[in-house]
Amino acid sequence: MEQHYYTLIENYVNKDISNEDLNDLMTWVDISDENQHTFREVLKTYEAADHFFKNTQQQQKSWTTIQQHISKNQNETIFPEKKTIKLFWLKIVAAIVIISSISLLYINFQKRDLNEEIVYNEIYNPKGQKRLVTMPDGSNIYLNGDSKIKYAQNFDTKKRIVYLEGEAFFDVQHRKNQPFIVYTGKVSTTVLGTSFNINSYKSSKNLSITVQTGKVGVVVKNGKEKHVQFLYPNEQLNISTDDLVMTKKNVDATEIDSWRVYKMVFYDKPLSEIIQMIEREYDVDIVLERASLKDIKLTAKFDKSSVRQILDVVAQLSNSKYKIYEKKVIIY
Repeated sequence: MEQHYYTLIENYVNKDISNEDLNDLMTWVDISDENQHTFREVLKTYEAADHFFKNTQQQQKSWTTIQQHISKNQNETIFPEKKTIKLFWLKIVAAIVIISSISLLYINFQKRDLNEEIVYNEIYNPKGQKRLVTMPDGSNIYLNGDSKIKYAQNFDTKKRIVYLEGEAFFDVQHRKNQPFIVYTGKVSTTVLGTSFNINSYKSSKNLSITVQTGKVGVVVKNGKEKHVQFLYPNEQLNISTDDLVMTKKNVDATEIDSWRVYKMVFYDKPLSEIIQMIEREYDVDIVLERASLKDIKLTAKFDKSSVRQILDVVAQLSNSKYKIYEKKVIIY
C-alpha cells in the first residue's frame, strides 16, 4: 500500500481531510477488494489504539462485537461499478457510526463498574537476567534485563493488553477476534498473531519495534493526531521519544532479538547507548570519564562473551581504556 493512502486514512481518522483527498481515498478504496480490506484493517488498528488513548478506564471494550459488525459490513461492500462509490462510502461511515454507538453504550454500561479497581499482575526482570513469561493465552514474552510488563488478571477474557517498560520479545498466539496490544507510552502495537521485539527503555531517546514474523500495526499519538505504520518481517520502526518522528528500515530481525540467547549486536550505535546495553546484560555500572567518548559510534557482534571480552573490543574500537572495580567499570 502506498504511504500516500495511509496518510489519507490518517487524515480521515483525525477529521482533517479535504474534499479532494476524500474523493481520492473513496476512489482508491473502490478499486479492489484488497483496498477495501486494507481500509478496514487500518481503521481497526486505530480503534484498538484509540480506546486506550481516550480513556484508560475502558480498555476492556468488547472487540468481538465490533469485529462481528465489521465482518458483516465486509460482506456487503463489494461493488464492481464506479457509480456505487458513494454508496460504499456511506456504508463505511455507517459502520463507524455504529461502532461509536456501541462504544457509547458500553461506556454507559461500564459506569456501574468504574469504582471497581482493575487488578494487575506486574513482572520485573532485574539487570543481568533473562526471563520467559508464558501468558494465560499461551503467548510467550521474553523479558530482557531491567524490564517490566503489566497486565490485568482478566487478561485472557477480552482484549489482550500488555504494558511494557524496557525490552521484550513477543511470540503471540493467533486469535482472530482478540487482538494482542502492547502499550509503551504514546505508542501502541496491535497484532493478532506474530513475533516481534520492542525496545523502549526510558533512558533511551529512541523506541524501536522489529517484526520477525507476521504483521503488526503501530499507532503513534502526537498531540491530537494519530499516525499508523504497518510492519512486516525484517522491518524495524524507530520512533524518537523527543518529537515522535518515525523512520522505517529493513533489518535482520533475528539479530535484533539475539539478546534472548545471550548475544549482543549493535550497528553504528553511540557508546553512550552501548554501555547501557552492557550494564543491563551484565549488571554492572559503567562510567565514561570523558564526555567526548559518549558520541563515538561502534559496530560489533558478540556471542556469549564475558564482560571483559566485550570491554576489550569496545576499548580497542573507541581508542580508550578501562578499569574494573568489582561491579563498577570506568572507561577513560
